Amino acid sequence: MEGKKTLFNLYAWKLKDIILVSLLAVFFAIICLSAVYAAMLVTPLLVPFGLGEMTVEFFFGIWFFVATFSPYILRKPGVATIASTMTGVIQVFLGSPGAATVVVSAFWQGLGAESAFALFRYKKFNTGAMLLAAAGCTVFSFVLAWHRGLWVDLPFWFLAMRFSVRMASALLFAGLASKLLADRLAKAGALKSYPIGETYTGSIDES
Repeated sequence: MEGKKTLFNLYAWKLKDIILVSLLAVFFAIICLSAVYAAMLVTPLLVPFGLGEMTVEFFFGIWFFVATFSPYILRKPGVATIASTMTGVIQVFLGSPGAATVVVSAFWQGLGAESAFALFRYKKFNTGAMLLAAAGCTVFSFVLAWHRGLWVDLPFWFLAMRFSVRMASALLFAGLASKLLADRLAKAGALKSYPIGETYTGSIDES
């Protein structure tokens, strides 16, 4: 007999959810930290063109990836924020150059994605929702950077360019690429015990 579909039954975390989020946090912490060092290597190449500070913006979509990828698979409240924050914490233990500030950044990025999924009451997980979540990461991370006072002396045109590049990176990686990867894994049967796999009926919603 099927149990009542209360909010608790729908959204309660199971052991397998905790294990998956933990594994994803470790995996993406390594990816994110690698992207940090990659950005550091690329930066000198753009310095002669006066775009050295712009380099990191191309990598933000990678740093946002876990905040959209994890909730797209688990489809539960809190996943985006928790997975992203855990990824930040692990980066600190791995020796991130950003130290503890990475944790705060990761939390805000996850909260940005969380707000998008919450807007749909965690019932809509399609391309539009993923793109909105990626955009949420961009906006929240930008607000945090502004609050930290990092850009108070920068001209508006440069801020606009940074925002545009960060948004494009977010939409490409955290929005489209993360959905594509999760869809392929679900189609292959690797995620059959999770909500994305349980609702997979032969085709992934691309609307």
